Amino acid sequence: MPPLLQVANVKKSFLQPNQRLFSNKKTTVIKGVSFDLKQGECLGIIGESGSGKSTLGKLILGLEKPDSGKIYFNGQDISTRTWKKSAMRKNISAVFQDYNASVNPYFTAAQIIAEPLDIYEKLAKNDRKKRINVLLEQVGLDSSFYERLPHEMSGGQLQRVCIARAIACTPQFILFDEAVSSLDISVQTQILELLADLRKQLNLTSIFITHDLTTITYLCDKIAFFYKGEIVEYIDKIEQLSQVKNPYSKQLLESILGF
Repeated sequence: MPPLLQVANVKKSFLQPNQRLFSNKKTTVIKGVSFDLKQGECLGIIGESGSGKSTLGKLILGLEKPDSGKIYFNGQDISTRTWKKSAMRKNISAVFQDYNASVNPYFTAAQIIAEPLDIYEKLAKNDRKKRINVLLEQVGLDSSFYERLPHEMSGGQLQRVCIARAIACTPQFILFDEAVSSLDISVQTQILELLADLRKQLNLTSIFITHDLTTITYLCDKIAFFYKGEIVEYIDKIEQLSQVKNPYSKQLLESILGF
């Protein structure tokens, strides 16, 4: 089976802040990252804050352009104009850490969920309403949430709405960037259970970016340890987690799980 997602030697730099006029010094944030994922696999990318994980996520989503290297989805280069104008883009979706910042505060839950539907599917009014209610049910919310505004929902409920939006067009791939870290521990567990169920139902391919190893062990098949813009160790099977060799990987495991 060919990879669904291929990241090939991707590099990314940014201009250093507070520079003098005409200075063009750059800081390299992503240093030649490569990996691939097949349909149905879940990769956990773990590293400390500032390691470049979220920048890598933005590159994969096409929100940033790499300085060099390529990212392919279903064999197509996502940096091309053809890809950016293609309906295939609906096959890539995301759920972010800050659920409040990722929604319009004046949109109802129905309007939030319908955003990708209105772009890619343009359903008739009745069909649109039915789909939204099905999606609400799929993420554990009932139809009473249809007209609720973000401030009328708890953090966990709003993140469920964001997940419903992410799966609205039945994407093949979803990137989760710290998607549960802002939630209370008890709510985190509920959301992780939901994501595990959705992964099975939809045969999702996914990447889970986090600094929390326990969430990765709950969901992921593979783990990439990310440090200063590089994958310092890649574990193909979650069962091999205790066999890591890189000092940084070992330090993370010891601090979190006591290995």
